[in-house]
Amino acid sequence: MKAHLHLNHPRPRARRGLNASFIWPALLVLVATVLLALAAAPPAAKVLVVNSDASVAKYVEVQHAFKEALGTDAGTVTEVDLSKVGEAGLRRTLAAENPTILYCVGSPAYQAAVKLARGRSIILSTAINWERFKPDPRTTRVIADELPALAQLTLFRHFFPKLQRVGVVYNPAINKQWFEQAVVAGKEVGVEVIGRTVTRSSQVGSALAELTPKVDALWLTPDPVVLENTAAVKLYFTRADAARKPVFAYSTTYLQLDPNSPLGATLVLAPDVPTTGRQAASVAQDFAGAPPVTTPAGSEVTLNLKRVQQYGLEFNRDALDAVNNLLR
Repeated sequence: MKAHLHLNHPRPRARRGLNASFIWPALLVLVATVLLALAAAPPAAKVLVVNSDASVAKYVEVQHAFKEALGTDAGTVTEVDLSKVGEAGLRRTLAAENPTILYCVGSPAYQAAVKLARGRSIILSTAINWERFKPDPRTTRVIADELPALAQLTLFRHFFPKLQRVGVVYNPAINKQWFEQAVVAGKEVGVEVIGRTVTRSSQVGSALAELTPKVDALWLTPDPVVLENTAAVKLYFTRADAARKPVFAYSTTYLQLDPNSPLGATLVLAPDVPTTGRQAASVAQDFAGAPPVTTPAGSEVTLNLKRVQQYGLEFNRDALDAVNNLLR
């Protein structure tokens, strides 16, 4: 008689619903986790953009880039034109909007805002020689408006390897700190930075007369005394042209002062305006984690070959790879 093998397969069990005693603790843990994450997330910033003067194209461009980069998820943005509303209007806006961050575009905006901020966080950009304001690093973040002196001098020397001396006319009340830093930076790259001080624009002509014979080029910096008005600017470039000395400038505004004359800068190193706005937006999104001062992340290099040829300057043609705009 054959033996029969009986395979004892386990019987399939009917599926049961999840036990309620398991569900509720799990849900409570999930809810608690979400609430903790929300509590840990920083609140959306409420930003007030204080524009020194919305009729200035550069200010408008940087403001637009800031808003575009910040987006709507990072918080709400309100704008005010200081040139129209004045300090009284800014005070009313602060009371009505109660922003957590003030983004100041230009020096006048910062000077007005710092009086009324009452401990609020401030971002400053597009300001000439911001160091003179001595901003409080606890409450203020700065996007510098100029490339560091060392970077500029390095580029000057890269384009013109025989450059040994560069001259600067400046007002010490505004640019003393900057000039001292430039002198130190010049020593690092083998360029002597020579300066002449002025306290009013009427002294610029005599300062240039004394300075130009001693230097290979002139370095035009954003000094409101030296560049007080159109007449002062034309005088500066007229004297430079008469001495056949190239001018290194910080803005493309000075490339061609008059289409019917040879006046204009030879080399321009300018910060990229939209990039400045985007940098400010990044700071607004993480104010506490941002450094007190951020250097420009983008720049534009413009070389005026017409001026190079006019003055018979020797320049490094390999440096053309670094040029964004070339004027022939």
